[in-house]
Amino acid sequence: MKRYKPLSMLAMALMLTLPVAKSAEEAGDKPTQPQPPAHSHRGPKKLMLENSDGAKITLWKPDLTTQPLTFEHGGITIPKTGTDNYHVVIAEKDWGDSKEAVIRYEYQFGRPSKRSPSELAGTEKTAFEIVPDPIPREHNHYHSDQTWGFLLRIHGAPAVGIPVSLETDNGSQMQASTDESGRVAFHLPDDFPDIVTGERDRRSAELAISAVIQDGDIDYQTTLTAEYRVAPSHWQSTRMGLLVAGLGLIVGGLIGKTKKTAGKKA
Repeated sequence: MKRYKPLSMLAMALMLTLPVAKSAEEAGDKPTQPQPPAHSHRGPKKLMLENSDGAKITLWKPDLTTQPLTFEHGGITIPKTGTDNYHVVIAEKDWGDSKEAVIRYEYQFGRPSKRSPSELAGTEKTAFEIVPDPIPREHNHYHSDQTWGFLLRIHGAPAVGIPVSLETDNGSQMQASTDESGRVAFHLPDDFPDIVTGERDRRSAELAISAVIQDGDIDYQTTLTAEYRVAPSHWQSTRMGLLVAGLGLIVGGLIGKTKKTAGKKA
Protein backbone atom coordinates (compact mmCIF):
# COMPACT_ATOMS: atom_id res chain seq x y z
CA MET A 1 0.00 0.00 0.00
CA LYS A 2 1.29 3.45 -0.87
CA ARG A 3 2.06 5.88 1.88
CA TYR A 4 0.01 9.03 1.40
CA LYS A 5 1.37 12.27 2.82
CA PRO A 6 -1.28 15.00 2.81
CA LEU A 7 -0.60 18.71 3.19
CA SER A 8 -2.23 18.69 6.65
CA MET A 9 -5.62 18.92 4.94
CA LEU A 10 -4.39 22.05 3.19
CA ALA A 11 -5.76 24.81 5.26
CA MET A 12 -5.35 27.44 2.57
CA ALA A 13 -7.88 30.14 3.30
CA LEU A 14 -8.27 33.87 3.45
CA MET A 15 -6.82 34.62 6.86
CA LEU A 16 -8.91 37.74 7.33
CA THR A 17 -12.23 36.08 6.52
CA LEU A 18 -12.33 33.57 9.33
CA PRO A 19 -14.26 35.22 12.19
CA VAL A 20 -14.78 32.76 15.03
CA ALA A 21 -18.45 31.95 15.49
CA LYS A 22 -19.14 31.52 19.21
CA SER A 23 -21.67 29.02 20.41
CA ALA A 24 -24.70 30.09 22.43
CA GLU A 25 -23.09 28.56 25.54
CA GLU A 26 -19.86 30.50 25.02
CA ALA A 27 -21.85 33.67 24.49
CA GLY A 28 -23.76 33.22 27.75
CA ASP A 29 -26.92 31.90 26.03
CA LYS A 30 -27.19 35.13 24.09
CA PRO A 31 -27.32 35.15 20.28
CA THR A 32 -24.06 36.23 18.75
CA GLN A 33 -24.16 39.50 16.91
CA PRO A 34 -23.67 39.08 13.15
CA GLN A 35 -20.19 40.18 12.16
CA PRO A 36 -19.13 41.52 8.77
CA PRO A 37 -16.36 39.85 6.76
CA ALA A 38 -13.07 41.24 8.00
CA HIS A 39 -11.41 41.62 4.62
CA SER A 40 -11.64 44.31 2.00
CA HIS A 41 -11.06 43.98 -1.72
CA ARG A 42 -9.01 47.17 -1.64
CA GLY A 43 -6.04 45.64 0.15
CA PRO A 44 -3.85 42.66 -0.74
CA LYS A 45 -5.34 39.28 0.12
CA LYS A 46 -3.36 36.91 2.24
CA LEU A 47 -3.67 33.13 2.25
CA MET A 48 -2.30 30.66 4.73
CA LEU A 49 -1.08 27.18 3.88
CA GLU A 50 -0.09 24.50 6.34
CA ASN A 51 2.96 22.32 5.72
CA SER A 52 4.07 24.49 2.81
CA ASP A 53 7.74 23.41 2.73
CA GLY A 54 8.62 22.38 -0.81
CA ALA A 55 5.30 23.46 -2.27
CA LYS A 56 5.18 25.17 -5.65
CA ILE A 57 2.79 28.13 -5.54
CA THR A 58 1.50 29.73 -8.73
CA LEU A 59 -0.80 32.66 -9.48
CA TRP A 60 -2.88 32.33 -12.65
CA LYS A 61 -4.12 35.61 -14.13
CA PRO A 62 -7.23 36.22 -16.29
CA ASP A 63 -5.08 36.36 -19.46
CA LEU A 64 -3.78 32.84 -18.60
CA THR A 65 -0.28 34.05 -17.79
CA THR A 66 1.28 32.81 -14.55
CA GLN A 67 3.43 34.22 -11.79
CA PRO A 68 5.30 32.27 -9.09
CA LEU A 69 4.47 33.16 -5.49
CA THR A 70 6.46 32.55 -2.33
CA PHE A 71 5.41 31.59 1.16
CA GLU A 72 6.71 34.12 3.65
CA HIS A 73 5.78 35.82 6.92
CA GLY A 74 3.26 33.12 7.71
CA GLY A 75 1.31 33.16 4.48
CA ILE A 76 0.94 33.86 0.79
CA THR A 77 0.14 37.39 -0.33
CA ILE A 78 -1.70 37.69 -3.63
CA PRO A 79 -0.09 40.65 -5.41
CA LYS A 80 -2.25 43.23 -7.10
CA THR A 81 -2.13 42.64 -10.83
CA GLY A 82 -4.13 45.74 -11.79
CA THR A 83 -6.55 43.51 -13.67
CA ASP A 84 -10.22 43.03 -12.93
CA ASN A 85 -11.49 39.44 -12.86
CA TYR A 86 -10.91 36.08 -11.25
CA HIS A 87 -7.39 34.90 -10.47
CA VAL A 88 -6.38 31.43 -9.29
CA VAL A 89 -3.79 30.50 -6.68
CA ILE A 90 -2.55 26.91 -6.83
CA ALA A 91 -0.20 25.28 -4.33
CA GLU A 92 1.25 21.96 -5.53
CA LYS A 93 3.38 19.45 -3.70
CA ASP A 94 5.03 16.36 -5.17
CA TRP A 95 5.65 13.52 -2.73
CA GLY A 96 7.00 11.16 -5.41
CA ASP A 97 4.30 8.52 -5.36
CA SER A 98 1.56 11.06 -4.66
CA LYS A 99 0.84 14.63 -5.73
CA GLU A 100 -1.38 17.21 -4.09
CA ALA A 101 -2.88 20.49 -5.23
CA VAL A 102 -4.75 23.19 -3.32
CA ILE A 103 -6.77 25.58 -5.48
CA ARG A 104 -8.41 28.90 -4.74
CA TYR A 105 -10.30 31.30 -7.03
CA GLU A 106 -10.13 34.93 -5.92
CA TYR A 107 -11.58 38.05 -7.54
CA GLN A 108 -9.24 41.00 -7.99
CA PHE A 109 -10.25 44.51 -8.97
CA GLY A 110 -8.55 46.71 -11.55
CA ARG A 111 -8.80 47.67 -15.18
CA PRO A 112 -11.14 45.47 -17.30
CA SER A 113 -9.39 42.29 -18.37
CA LYS A 114 -11.76 41.79 -21.33
CA ARG A 115 -11.52 38.06 -20.65
CA SER A 116 -14.21 35.64 -19.59
CA PRO A 117 -13.58 33.76 -16.32
CA SER A 118 -14.64 30.62 -18.21
CA GLU A 119 -11.31 30.79 -20.07
CA LEU A 120 -9.41 30.54 -16.80
CA ALA A 121 -11.71 27.82 -15.49
CA GLY A 122 -11.43 25.84 -18.73
CA THR A 123 -7.62 25.86 -18.80
CA GLU A 124 -5.76 22.89 -17.31
CA LYS A 125 -3.83 24.41 -14.43
CA THR A 126 -2.79 21.27 -12.56
CA ALA A 127 -3.03 17.52 -13.16
CA PHE A 128 -6.10 16.92 -11.00
CA GLU A 129 -8.30 19.89 -10.27
CA ILE A 130 -11.72 20.94 -9.03
CA VAL A 131 -13.29 23.79 -10.98
CA PRO A 132 -16.28 25.90 -9.89
CA ASP A 133 -19.11 25.16 -12.34
CA PRO A 134 -20.26 27.89 -12.61
CA ILE A 135 -17.94 30.45 -11.06
CA PRO A 136 -19.89 32.97 -8.94
CA ARG A 137 -20.33 36.17 -10.90
CA GLU A 138 -18.68 39.42 -9.80
CA HIS A 139 -20.04 40.65 -6.44
CA ASN A 140 -21.75 37.28 -5.92
CA HIS A 141 -20.65 34.72 -3.37
CA TYR A 142 -21.27 31.20 -2.23
CA HIS A 143 -24.02 31.23 0.38
CA SER A 144 -25.33 28.59 2.72
CA ASP A 145 -28.58 26.88 1.71
CA GLN A 146 -27.69 27.18 -1.99
CA THR A 147 -26.78 24.47 -4.49
CA TRP A 148 -23.54 24.88 -6.41
CA GLY A 149 -21.87 22.68 -9.01
CA PHE A 150 -18.23 21.71 -9.48
CA LEU A 151 -16.27 19.96 -12.23
CA LEU A 152 -13.42 17.52 -11.60
CA ARG A 153 -10.76 16.95 -14.27
CA ILE A 154 -7.76 14.64 -14.41
CA HIS A 155 -5.23 15.65 -17.09
CA GLY A 156 -7.96 17.79 -18.65
CA ALA A 157 -10.50 14.93 -18.95
CA PRO A 158 -13.63 14.49 -16.78
CA ALA A 159 -12.99 12.49 -13.60
CA VAL A 160 -15.97 10.13 -13.63
CA GLY A 161 -17.40 8.33 -10.58
CA ILE A 162 -14.99 9.89 -8.10
CA PRO A 163 -16.01 10.29 -4.42
CA VAL A 164 -15.93 13.95 -3.39
CA SER A 165 -16.14 15.38 0.12
CA LEU A 166 -17.11 18.82 1.40
CA GLU A 167 -16.17 20.16 4.82
CA THR A 168 -16.87 23.53 6.40
CA ASP A 169 -15.31 25.54 9.21
CA ASN A 170 -18.66 25.23 10.99
CA GLY A 171 -18.28 21.46 11.27
CA SER A 172 -20.45 20.16 8.43
CA GLN A 173 -19.39 17.23 6.25
CA MET A 174 -20.98 16.02 3.02
CA GLN A 175 -20.22 13.30 0.47
CA ALA A 176 -21.12 12.91 -3.21
CA SER A 177 -19.72 11.37 -6.42
CA THR A 178 -19.05 12.84 -9.83
CA ASP A 179 -21.39 11.91 -12.70
CA GLU A 180 -20.49 10.78 -16.23
CA SER A 181 -19.39 14.32 -17.11
CA GLY A 182 -17.16 14.69 -14.05
CA ARG A 183 -19.59 17.04 -12.30
CA VAL A 184 -20.86 17.06 -8.74
CA ALA A 185 -23.27 19.33 -6.88
CA PHE A 186 -23.52 20.22 -3.20
CA HIS A 187 -26.31 22.00 -1.37
CA LEU A 188 -24.17 24.10 0.94
CA PRO A 189 -25.09 23.48 4.58
CA ASP A 190 -26.95 26.21 6.44
CA ASP A 191 -24.67 25.72 9.43
CA PHE A 192 -23.93 29.15 10.86
CA PRO A 193 -24.83 29.19 14.56
CA ASP A 194 -27.15 31.63 16.31
CA ILE A 195 -28.89 33.03 13.25
CA VAL A 196 -31.25 35.90 14.11
CA THR A 197 -34.19 35.74 11.72
CA GLY A 198 -34.83 39.05 9.99
CA GLU A 199 -31.43 40.51 10.90
CA ARG A 200 -28.78 40.93 8.21
CA ASP A 201 -25.83 38.64 8.94
CA ARG A 202 -22.48 39.32 7.25
CA ARG A 203 -20.54 36.39 8.71
CA SER A 204 -18.43 34.19 6.48
CA ALA A 205 -16.62 30.88 6.89
CA GLU A 206 -14.48 28.56 4.80
CA LEU A 207 -15.35 25.41 2.91
CA ALA A 208 -13.08 22.80 1.33
CA ILE A 209 -14.04 20.36 -1.42
CA SER A 210 -11.60 17.45 -1.80
CA ALA A 211 -11.11 14.31 -3.87
CA VAL A 212 -8.46 11.63 -4.45
CA ILE A 213 -7.85 9.64 -7.64
CA GLN A 214 -5.22 7.14 -8.71
CA ASP A 215 -3.81 7.46 -12.21
CA GLY A 216 -1.15 4.92 -13.08
CA ASP A 217 1.29 4.69 -10.20
CA ILE A 218 0.47 8.15 -8.87
CA ASP A 219 -2.15 9.12 -6.29
CA TYR A 220 -3.53 12.62 -6.85
CA GLN A 221 -5.34 14.67 -4.22
CA THR A 222 -6.96 17.99 -5.01
CA THR A 223 -8.81 20.49 -2.84
CA LEU A 224 -10.74 23.60 -3.77
CA THR A 225 -11.23 26.10 -0.96
CA ALA A 226 -13.65 29.02 -0.92
CA GLU A 227 -15.45 31.44 1.31
CA TYR A 228 -19.18 31.07 1.87
CA ARG A 229 -21.60 33.38 3.66
CA VAL A 230 -24.88 33.27 5.56
CA ALA A 231 -27.92 32.68 3.33
CA PRO A 232 -29.66 36.02 2.60
CA SER A 233 -32.99 34.20 2.89
CA HIS A 234 -32.67 34.52 6.67
CA TRP A 235 -33.44 38.22 6.44
CA GLN A 236 -34.68 38.87 2.90
CA SER A 237 -37.74 36.63 3.20
CA THR A 238 -38.77 38.37 6.43
CA ARG A 239 -38.34 41.80 4.92
CA MET A 240 -40.24 40.78 1.84
CA GLY A 241 -43.07 39.45 4.00
CA LEU A 242 -43.26 42.70 5.93
CA LEU A 243 -43.20 44.67 2.69
CA VAL A 244 -46.01 42.60 1.21
CA ALA A 245 -48.03 42.93 4.39
CA GLY A 246 -47.44 46.67 4.43
CA LEU A 247 -48.50 47.02 0.82
CA GLY A 248 -51.58 44.96 1.58
CA LEU A 249 -52.57 47.32 4.38
CA ILE A 250 -52.00 50.36 2.18
CA VAL A 251 -53.96 48.92 -0.73
CA GLY A 252 -56.72 47.76 1.60
CA GLY A 253 -56.92 51.19 3.15
CA LEU A 254 -57.13 52.88 -0.25
CA ILE A 255 -59.88 50.51 -1.38
CA GLY A 256 -61.83 51.12 1.83
CA LYS A 257 -61.44 54.86 1.48
CA THR A 258 -62.60 54.72 -2.16
CA LYS A 259 -65.71 52.74 -1.18
CA LYS A 260 -66.58 55.22 1.55
CA THR A 261 -66.18 58.13 -0.86
CA ALA A 262 -68.32 56.41 -3.45
CA GLY A 263 -71.01 55.71 -0.81
CA LYS A 264 -71.17 59.36 0.22
CA LYS A 265 -71.54 60.49 -3.40
CA ALA A 266 -74.37 58.03 -3.91
